[in-house]
Amino acid sequence: MQQFQQKTDITIKNSFLQTQFIDWRTQPKSFKTYPKFFRRYHLDEFEELKFIKDFGKITDKKVYGNEEVVLRVTPSAGGLYPCEIYIQIRGIKNLLSGVYHYEPLNDSLTLIHELSNDGLEYYFETDSKKFIFLISNVYFRTSWKYENRAIRYLLLDTGHQLGAICSALKKEAIPFDFSFNFNKKRLNEAFGFEEQEFFQGAILVDNGKDTKYQNLRERLVTVSSTDYFIKNPFLEEFSKLLENLIFDEIKPLHLLDDMDKKCIQRSIDKRRSIRAFEKKPITKEEFDFLTKDIFERSKSLGIEVFFINNNVKNLELGVYKNVNLISKGDFKGLSTRLAFNQKLGESSCFTLIFTSKKESNLFQDYIISGFLAHIINLRATSLDIGCSGIGAFFDDECQRNLKTTNNILYLQAVGR
Repeated sequence: MQQFQQKTDITIKNSFLQTQFIDWRTQPKSFKTYPKFFRRYHLDEFEELKFIKDFGKITDKKVYGNEEVVLRVTPSAGGLYPCEIYIQIRGIKNLLSGVYHYEPLNDSLTLIHELSNDGLEYYFETDSKKFIFLISNVYFRTSWKYENRAIRYLLLDTGHQLGAICSALKKEAIPFDFSFNFNKKRLNEAFGFEEQEFFQGAILVDNGKDTKYQNLRERLVTVSSTDYFIKNPFLEEFSKLLENLIFDEIKPLHLLDDMDKKCIQRSIDKRRSIRAFEKKPITKEEFDFLTKDIFERSKSLGIEVFFINNNVKNLELGVYKNVNLISKGDFKGLSTRLAFNQKLGESSCFTLIFTSKKESNLFQDYIISGFLAHIINLRATSLDIGCSGIGAFFDDECQRNLKTTNNILYLQAVGR
């Protein structure tokens, strides 16, 4: 795993060697759509399923010249949205038990496989579930722009998507479990992905039944996730490693328990990645709310979180490791420099830096970092405070200035 980190580092030296030109006219499509003859169900027809919209729906549209860009409830590196969501559903009145693909463009579920005595539970080696939410990555959507470094953004985007699903389930008081150690290889084959798409993680919701099921009785129809596709051997090697990688068991992280249903819904609907801050301060009380349980929970999961305090009242300026001040002073300039010279770094009230030790499960650490960042994003939105994830940063400069050999995973700027 460490080779994937080293080969995708951004350093001051290699940043001058990057000459890639982006022709936005060639961007692959960011929505997977099954043919028209597949049966579809609009989510508004099922009160029990409306919550599904809250982890994938379109919340805004912007126009740049002749191009319309749609924004969703989850952030995504470069706005490329590589995650697709598949849902197995059992026991909903007037809905066939089956495997569905969620289509954000029209908030509908497309039936891609009707269940009989088979089911996705077979690949998880578990008994009957009411819902199985599966997250896949369409890697070319991201590698088109970011080339090999796309592996980092795929993992982070998956973490954000998991955070979005968990927040929607939390809002409805639906208990769930994470799952990463299912048979990804066989499931990728069963879904007909043809190595253009691959599963990353899943969330399971129990239905209280101990029924066992067989593997899917037929291979699903292969449908391209993009309008064109360019193979990337480095990304394919990454996906093959994921198929066999054993993840640590992760228990549900109860990080939104102090927010009620209306507050979570408001945050889901209003969440937006900010592009600039007004450099207004936040209070220490607001900082504590935004980061509630984050330092403690991240540490228990093998993540070490640093942060640079630029503008939090009643909190000493400087660099912190977890909650401990390690370097006192004004580091606004450093915040910008580390963040690939992006001004968001210095204008933020604080900038979080997610890191992990080199001997840990690197891929899992990226996903967890994206998940934790999503929770902070929702908390910030509830206070009308802005957030922006920063995936482009100088790995070597972060390590040197933080005096750590940890892998640098993600930066998140938070402020007004």
